[in-house]
Amino acid sequence: MRRATLLSLFLLLLPPLSLGAQETAKPAFHQKLSFGVHGGVLASRFSFVPTVSQRLHLGPMLGMKLRYDVERGASLQLEVNAVQTGWREKYDAAATSYVRDLTYLETPLMAHLYLGEGNMRLFVNAGPFVGYALSERSTATGEANMSATDLVRHAKALQSRFFWGLGGGPGLSIGLGAHHRIELEGRFVYGFGNIWDTERSNTQTYVQSTEVRFGGFLSYLFTF
Repeated sequence: MRRATLLSLFLLLLPPLSLGAQETAKPAFHQKLSFGVHGGVLASRFSFVPTVSQRLHLGPMLGMKLRYDVERGASLQLEVNAVQTGWREKYDAAATSYVRDLTYLETPLMAHLYLGEGNMRLFVNAGPFVGYALSERSTATGEANMSATDLVRHAKALQSRFFWGLGGGPGLSIGLGAHHRIELEGRFVYGFGNIWDTERSNTQTYVQSTEVRFGGFLSYLFTF
């Protein structure tokens, strides 16, 4: 009976002891700060009401980021990016096109959540985006084939230069030694603000003029 009791106690204590051994074997977590640069391509289009027939607008994105590891598997990431977005209108007539290029300076603040303790990690970023339009530029050809409504729309300048929305996306991170890391990331951003006034003051009012962006880019980070 005494041997059976001792054996039962040993079996009950075995799982906690094993768990403690695993926790002891796991490397200690240290909060770290990383600095990086990134670049890539964004495709964008605008959701207009009344609708406007469009093709995807392609533009570059360049920026830098700071990332602070808050705890194991979770970091806080702040970016400063220069992005070129806009819209490209679709026409059936030959040699007829219209493109509006918008250059923004934006500052996303995102949660960076990752899986994996080794050199290779899977991650997802998500958070709010705030931006300001620095400039706009229009390029048009074949204006004789455009309607009067199109020409009025093309003449409308930005009425709100502020951009705000939510975005993020998944990615793959590969460590190169103790201090270097390369990441490939996809991104989707949905804007909530309108570039034009939404009041129904006349027949040329667009009650919605919001932007959607998506694309991918490559990053390099150095961990201090």
